[in-house]
Amino acid sequence: MLHIQDIPLRRRLLMANVTMVLVPVCILTLLGLLLFQGLRFSAQQSDLATLWPEKGPALSIQYTVSSLRVKAEHPGPLKLKDLKEDCRTLEDLGIATAIIRDGRTMYVTPGSNATSLAERVLSKSGGQNTAMIWDGDGFFFRYTALHTGTTVIASGPMPFIAKSGIRAGLAKGVLQGLLIVIIVTASAIIIACGLILSHLLSRQILQPLETLRQAAAEIEKGNLDYPMTSTFRDELGRTCLAFDHMRRQLKSAREAQQRYEKNRKELIAGISHDLSTPLTLLKGYASGILEGIARTEEKKQRYVTQIYQNACTMEKLVEQLFLFSKLDLGQVSFSLTPVSLSSYMEDYTGENRQRLSERGLDLTCRTTGRACVQLDRAQFQRVVENILENSIKYKDKPKVAMEITVTDGPDQVRLVFADHGPGVAPPFLPRLFDSFYRTDAARTDVKKGSGLGLAIVRQIIEGMNGTISAGETPGGGLSIIITLPAAAKESEYEKNTHH
Repeated sequence: MLHIQDIPLRRRLLMANVTMVLVPVCILTLLGLLLFQGLRFSAQQSDLATLWPEKGPALSIQYTVSSLRVKAEHPGPLKLKDLKEDCRTLEDLGIATAIIRDGRTMYVTPGSNATSLAERVLSKSGGQNTAMIWDGDGFFFRYTALHTGTTVIASGPMPFIAKSGIRAGLAKGVLQGLLIVIIVTASAIIIACGLILSHLLSRQILQPLETLRQAAAEIEKGNLDYPMTSTFRDELGRTCLAFDHMRRQLKSAREAQQRYEKNRKELIAGISHDLSTPLTLLKGYASGILEGIARTEEKKQRYVTQIYQNACTMEKLVEQLFLFSKLDLGQVSFSLTPVSLSSYMEDYTGENRQRLSERGLDLTCRTTGRACVQLDRAQFQRVVENILENSIKYKDKPKVAMEITVTDGPDQVRLVFADHGPGVAPPFLPRLFDSFYRTDAARTDVKKGSGLGLAIVRQIIEGMNGTISAGETPGGGLSIIITLPAAAKESEYEKNTHH
């Protein structure tokens, strides 16, 4: 259902302006028609002349004699009743009238003689059949309708004085009072209409503007949690909704900026810490060689080996940091091809099971279906290796088992790496994929990793339109769950592999 607040503001303003013009005109026209029709049906329209003594009689006489001329020209039987109504109007102004047809007097003002009245007017008009004379002697009127043979004669003194002064005075007072009431009533209705329209428009315009003002003031204070709602669907309502949408975007941008700043600080702190440890070791071993502490060849060889290993650790950290930065900036392009994830993991497990078992990780792979996903083979291999390396680094026993499961869904494929190692406490699971995050808050063992491995894994999976999360393995351990959208068809490579 359409409400008034749903109408466009421009159209509402136009409607209000038109209403402000039409309502007064309609009210005044209606009241005027009611007044004139009431006087007409009561045969008292001549009383209007009492309101303007200096102009009313003359105008009323001209109107009445014109009406008599028209009625005298009317063909057919003479309607004496209509003629008498006009005659009474003239008589109230002190003018005597007579109506003669075919030499027979049809009507004459009571107390007047038709013959003497006709002679007086005829002598004044000089014998003309049609004449209307205004002079110092009074008013003289004669009109003869040639087609009907009807003659109208009227004569009276100047100024025109009504025969009943009491009636005229009374009529004047009544009409003046009635006219004042009409004017006051019409003015009150017009003013009330204007106030109502002004109130409606001001409420519909000022209320959204006040909401905008309050919201802008809150934003100026830095409060981006101040909601702004509007029930209007016009231009102002849409402006409020757009402003609130901007507020939400600003809030999201500020939260993203805060997260970015927090991550940046953690990143700098992590880099500083993870680089300082191998640098300190490098400096210590190099000083031992320079200062002659390592005097034997065996000790020198051990110091040089430590320097090389720490340099390799730093190199790997820098490489991971460089890759993470490129992934975070979207500067790594993915060459995606449809690959059967089940076949890929079966092949990878078969090729690397022995090598990983020697490092303490026993792999088992269980797959269902042969659904394809869009993979960048090189980047996905990095994902698998980072997850496996993470389980090896943090195992608390010589051997740790890992189960790899691939499950096909209607529109996605689910890959789970579930190890039976020490696991991660539930509160820390959501942060495992943050850069430089390790459950060891003191970061005492840099050799176990920089904290970038799983962060890189998340960036790669999201770059391939997938999702990744961490959970607890039933019976203890850590599970990494990867979900990738199913591809349309398998690559030619996979087809050839199956055959």
